[in-house]
Amino acid sequence: MTNRLPQAALIMPVILFCEMLALGADGPFLGAVAAVAEIAGAMIVLWLLRPSIAFWRAFSIPLLAAAAAWAWLASAMMPGHDMFGRSWAAPDLLPSALARFLGGCAVLLASAAVGWRRRGLRLSIDCWLLLGLIQLAVALFLRQSDPNSVWGVDKGFLRDRFTGTFVNANAAGCLYAVLATLALGRCIMLWRGRFAPAPLITQMVAPVALLGGLGACAITGSRTALVAALAALILLAIQFGWTEYRNRAKGHAALVFAGTATAILLILALVGESTAERFRQVDQDGSLRVEIWSFYWRLARSAPLGHGPGGLEDAALHAYASVNEANMLWFVNSAHDVFLSLLINGGWPYLLLMIALTAALLFPLRHPSAREQGATLASAVGALAIMLVCSSVDIALDMPGMAALGAMLLGLTWGAAAGAHHRSQSPLLLSFASTSGAAGV
Repeated sequence: MTNRLPQAALIMPVILFCEMLALGADGPFLGAVAAVAEIAGAMIVLWLLRPSIAFWRAFSIPLLAAAAAWAWLASAMMPGHDMFGRSWAAPDLLPSALARFLGGCAVLLASAAVGWRRRGLRLSIDCWLLLGLIQLAVALFLRQSDPNSVWGVDKGFLRDRFTGTFVNANAAGCLYAVLATLALGRCIMLWRGRFAPAPLITQMVAPVALLGGLGACAITGSRTALVAALAALILLAIQFGWTEYRNRAKGHAALVFAGTATAILLILALVGESTAERFRQVDQDGSLRVEIWSFYWRLARSAPLGHGPGGLEDAALHAYASVNEANMLWFVNSAHDVFLSLLINGGWPYLLLMIALTAALLFPLRHPSAREQGATLASAVGALAIMLVCSSVDIALDMPGMAALGAMLLGLTWGAAAGAHHRSQSPLLLSFASTSGAAGV
């Protein structure tokens, strides 16, 4: 089965790459098509890898949490009076939302199965870096050919900003920040294993993806994504430098600090006037964000069990307290905060179940054996942190393609950490069993 791992590690990155090209699979139709592709891809991955009983046993808790969250949403479709007293808006959009949720679960499961294998995390990230560079090249071509639209879809008031293959610049900034962070993790691991053979394409792609991802993030004008990316890169460099310093390789530590600082300064020096102007508008945009959060928090409190997936826009139209508020927020169709979005979609039970699911997926990181994945796993965790930060002030995870990317990284992170812990425990269990057998127990 080991020789099937490269093929299995390729499937989900390719599907997500197609979603990123297709406007991030934003919209009901594209989201449904993406969900079908994700489920089909997950079935192929599971058929290729045929996960062991140990994997299914370890993954049982996240699987149960995901099933409970899906059941909470699906229970609203039961005929008759709702047992919880919910009266969700736009019930016709619920089947599509359930399909997208299943698609995300499929990405999560398939990625966990890949990450469980010893080389799965590295292979998937290497593939994503290459595809991310291709996506960036396509985005730059689209920008050059028609800066006012993407695939013929007008960008509206974002015409003066680089949005990649999306129509939202902040979501694109988050995507490229993730690309740069993952690339730095691979660059660090390539440096540490510089005397071991590595594919030439990986050695070429990783540094280019680091510089290209950071530069693309900067020109989107997304302030949150750029600051989060710089913070993640600095923390990764500090972690690597400190490890090299403790290993008495002070020259290597100094080199990585100098290299990271040079790359960051180079990118910042190339930042255009439009991006600098965005930072000068922080106070003005911050006031608008506070207004948005206040309004949607009031909307969430009005329905503790949620308004239902797809019900945000309809509920908002009936919740404006004044004409001034309507004039200010009529064009805003997102809470610009992932926690508020979960509350509005499914209420407190849904929010708590999703937090429990995320905690269960990150729980294996506590094992010391997870550190054997090195900077590759650390960069995946950093990329997840970037997505959380970006989605806390913007709409990054409201886009199906970005949500699927988060699910893939979560699955790979869980699989790498849990798989490493399982492998570290297996020799101990075998030793204990052989000792017990020799003792006649």
